[in-house]
Formats: sequence, C-alpha cells, structure tokens
Amino acid sequence: MNLFFRLLRILIGAYFGGKRTHFLDVHTIRSSVWIGDHDILGHMTNSRYASFTDLGIMNFMGRTGTMKVFRKHGWIPLIQHESLTYFRSMSFPQKFELQTQMVGWDGTYMCFRHIFIARGRTIATSRMIARLVGRRKQRVTADMALEALGSPMPSPPLDQAFQDAIAELRAARSDAA
Repeated sequence: MNLFFRLLRILIGAYFGGKRTHFLDVHTIRSSVWIGDHDILGHMTNSRYASFTDLGIMNFMGRTGTMKVFRKHGWIPLIQHESLTYFRSMSFPQKFELQTQMVGWDGTYMCFRHIFIARGRTIATSRMIARLVGRRKQRVTADMALEALGSPMPSPPLDQAFQDAIAELRAARSDAA
C-alpha cells in the first residue's frame, strides 16, 4: 500500500470514528492530491486512483465491521476486476472525496462502485468486483458473508456492466480449470 499514512488515518477513523454503517451505505473518504501523487505531466497518476479505491474498500470494511468478521472466519478479499473511467484530471493541492458503495453480489462476486468527486463534479468512476477466499482455498459466497454479518438478504439488481464483467470472470475461471 503506497498510501501508508492515509491508510492509517482511514483505519483509525473507521475503528474509532463512531457507529457502524450498513454495507449498502455510501462510505466517503476525503483527501487531497499530494505532490507525490503526480505523474510527469503534472496530474494525479492513473495508478493512484486504483490505490485510493483500495483505501475506499478498507474504509468500507472498517466501518461496516466486515473486516473483523472476515478475519474471524479466515476470509481474505481479493480484487478480481477493476475498471476505471476518467472524466477530468486532478492536480496538487486539489481536494476531493471518494464515495464507495457495495452495489450488489452474485455467487462469490461482490460488486462495488467508487466515485471520485471534486468541486461537485465527477472526476472518475470505478467498477470493482471482489471475492472472498477462505482457509485452504475455501469457496466463500456472498450469501455466506452476509449470513456471518447477520444480514442475509437478496442482492440489489446489478447493472449490465457488472453482469458482463462477472460473466467474463466466470468464463476465464472455467478456461483455467
């Protein structure tokens, strides 16, 4: 994690920042572009956006209590797919917020949307799909995770882009088997 001090700030806030949130809530972190976030062209580098989505997931896991539940069961989240779309660039010392939301699930796949916002405008979006891996490569479904969280429920409908990405992941897994 190349955003170590930001990670510490987020984890401390997530664990000691008050009440737990629901896993379908929008989880927001606020930050700014630091000089070390820039590429040679003077704007925030593409890879930094993906690093911030990792921070968004850590914030989500800390605030919802999923991190404790996953650790208790020996489950490790793995990112299977991420697609970033950029609309505008950001540069030092611009402030922004990252909104992270779990938007649904399908079998072993959990789907997240991340939205980068600065000055009231969408800067970039990310579609992320993760799954959990258990001890000794145990297959962990989203339903198992929700049951462990004490919130079993059906998934909200997933938009077509997520459905297509999941179909691609499933096809790739069957090809690899």
